Amino acid sequence: MGASSEGADAIKEIKRILEILLENYNKFFNNDERLNSDGIRLYKRISYYLYLIDQKDIVNSYKKSFRNPTLENILDFARHFIKDVDNIIKISAFNEIYYDTVFKDVKLNDK
Repeated sequence: MGASSEGADAIKEIKRILEILLENYNKFFNNDERLNSDGIRLYKRISYYLYLIDQKDIVNSYKKSFRNPTLENILDFARHFIKDVDNIIKISAFNEIYYDTVFKDVKLNDK
């Protein structure tokens, strides 16, 4: 029973890490849609939890995405754990546009 509990906890933790990465897209990805060093550091944590799950197809998907950490590969891996990945990206993009607008207004008021 302990192993299944660990597996369930591992899945929750992987999902949490992926949501953090995707919800903070502009913090963890470069302009060329690849993970930056902070993003890689966070994404690397997933490898520990994958050994608790022990599913070859998911592990292979992770390895592929880690070798080439583009947004597309990260999303392919994330779809194993998050059903609404596209909505997370839309929210992240909207937030980026919103914050850019707010900061532009603040800069104009400061001048």
